[in-house]
Amino acid sequence: MNEIYESELDYLVRYGDTSAVYFTILWDAAETVAGDGSPVSDVQEAVVGLVGGMLDRGIRVGDVSPREGEEVIPWDLSREEVLHRIEREMQMHDDPSDYINICWFSTR
Repeated sequence: MNEIYESELDYLVRYGDTSAVYFTILWDAAETVAGDGSPVSDVQEAVVGLVGGMLDRGIRVGDVSPREGEEVIPWDLSREEVLHRIEREMQMHDDPSDYINICWFSTR
């Protein structure tokens, strides 16, 4: 992987250690990885790559939890199923600002 990807992935993992990461933060990181002016499809591909890296580093993916002390209710899915679900749900929205409804990320 390249240096920009690694830097953004490190940032997301550190963020996920302290607080739940919502999709907009991930999208911003993916835009950086994809490069200025990249088409949405390239940014979406970068999202999937970053999520894969986050999963490999212990970040959980799921729905935001209403319970105190629990950031995310993890999806009961395999790594590949998580990635496919995120890909599929991004395709269901026309506006990337709607991606916030897809999922959240956290180590807690």
